[in-house]
Amino acid sequence: MATNIPYADYGVPTVQHDAFTQVELFAGDTPLVVTDYGVVTGALATSGIPAWTPVVVDPETRAISLAEYGQEANAITVVTLQPNAPANSNLPVYKAGCFNIRALNWDASYDTDAKKFAAFAAATDAQIYIKAPYGQ
Repeated sequence: MATNIPYADYGVPTVQHDAFTQVELFAGDTPLVVTDYGVVTGALATSGIPAWTPVVVDPETRAISLAEYGQEANAITVVTLQPNAPANSNLPVYKAGCFNIRALNWDASYDTDAKKFAAFAAATDAQIYIKAPYGQ
């Protein structure tokens, strides 16, 4: 992208506008963001997982499964896991932070905002908070 400097208008103040199309992931700075990892099982390794997806990480085996309404979601994927990834590989996940409800890739069973806000409410091994930023 080339920069065009209007030398003919040198000294005349102007305003530059930027447009952002991606929704901001974080909705606050408390609690601090904490990352951990989970282990991708065979079925998810085959299908893949998008980044920023609520998941369940088993505290004993660290196996990752997609969170569905009625389960206790306790993590959010950090990166995209491409389809046909190696099984039993590690995937980074967020275990704490304040996240934008509109940025996450929710399972279809989370069909209302009330269900989304409740997704992490019962988690005892994570500090994930969901917010809807003003104006979104």
